[in-house]
Amino acid sequence: MPTLRQLIPDAAAVAVMDPADLAGFVLEALLTLDASDRGNWNRRNFCAQASRDYSDDVYHNGPDGLVSEACAVAWSWLEANWLICRHPEQDNDWYIPTKRGKELRGRAGVRRLVEAAQLPDHFLHDAFVADVRPLFLQSRCDLAVFEAFHRLEIGIRDAASLGNDLIGTKLAARAFNPDDGPLTDAATEGGVRQALMNLMCGALGSYKNPQSHRHVGLDAQEAREMILMASHLLKIVDARRRK
Repeated sequence: MPTLRQLIPDAAAVAVMDPADLAGFVLEALLTLDASDRGNWNRRNFCAQASRDYSDDVYHNGPDGLVSEACAVAWSWLEANWLICRHPEQDNDWYIPTKRGKELRGRAGVRRLVEAAQLPDHFLHDAFVADVRPLFLQSRCDLAVFEAFHRLEIGIRDAASLGNDLIGTKLAARAFNPDDGPLTDAATEGGVRQALMNLMCGALGSYKNPQSHRHVGLDAQEAREMILMASHLLKIVDARRRK
């Protein structure tokens, strides 16, 4: 079975690692324990063993040092996210894996869990849940952003009953034209109508195509922000949809 040190050789890396990232490694180490090592399903035992394993590292700071503290924080993260729980028949700090923890298994599964929490489906337009969010969770960020703004373009065309001859910024400009656009709100002030048209045009012009992003190879944070923007704009489109 791999120990935590075999998974992460450097004690300094353990001490500064994000709790969720370290938790994935801790879960992986726990789930590979054999029968002779079941004592490490005790929080105190696991943290103490991890500290001893790094004892020849110059960074090591004793049984109550930074390695042990980092492991305790990661353990708490696992418990807070229902990947481990207290043993129902034991006292003190004895734990068992939950069904969810067994399914995730380790660092890769925990990373997927964290990424899913970064883009909850209840934050998104319904059209994004089936087609955009899965791409984001697969780390296909550029494609997820493209699909989000493509869905926005489709939504504008359908809501405004415009033809396929208009695409991108031309489509948004026609649909939200502040004077006679089918999706403009004549009851609002002219500057507001103009601003909404500019917002729709700018979003499609800037983010619809991967080549239009500030750089291709988006990270998850950038992609999430763009997807949430597209989702918000599509909700505006729905609100303007003619009955």
